[in-house]
Amino acid sequence: MGSKMRLGPIAIFLAVVAIVLTVLATLTIATSNADVVLAERFASVTQIRYELEMEGNKFLIDLSEQLNGGKTLSAIQGLKKTDNGFYEYRLEQDGYELIILLAESGTDLYSLEEWKITKVWAEEDLNQGIWLG
Repeated sequence: MGSKMRLGPIAIFLAVVAIVLTVLATLTIATSNADVVLAERFASVTQIRYELEMEGNKFLIDLSEQLNGGKTLSAIQGLKKTDNGFYEYRLEQDGYELIILLAESGTDLYSLEEWKITKVWAEEDLNQGIWLG
């Protein structure tokens, strides 16, 4: 007597396993690509921030040299006096801005009151990408 081998349940099980593995592989590839894009974007922003930091430090070195040469903060080109009595210097690059606030100091040449990097706000992009109905 010949034995019968039933492949129906095994074939269905193997088909389901193949589908599940295909879906998981697709999700893995999609997640990996998203991680690469996010890492590249982060690297770009970090590069911009480091360049702003470098330019800000160069400005402070140049500022110290000019102040040691006898100039005052009000005579330095690029510094703008604010309403609250500080001197402000701004650098902008690729949508990011470094704001440096300085104050006149009695003992030192100046005192650094604020060093802040921000993303420039673009109001016209307020509803970009939002479906308005």
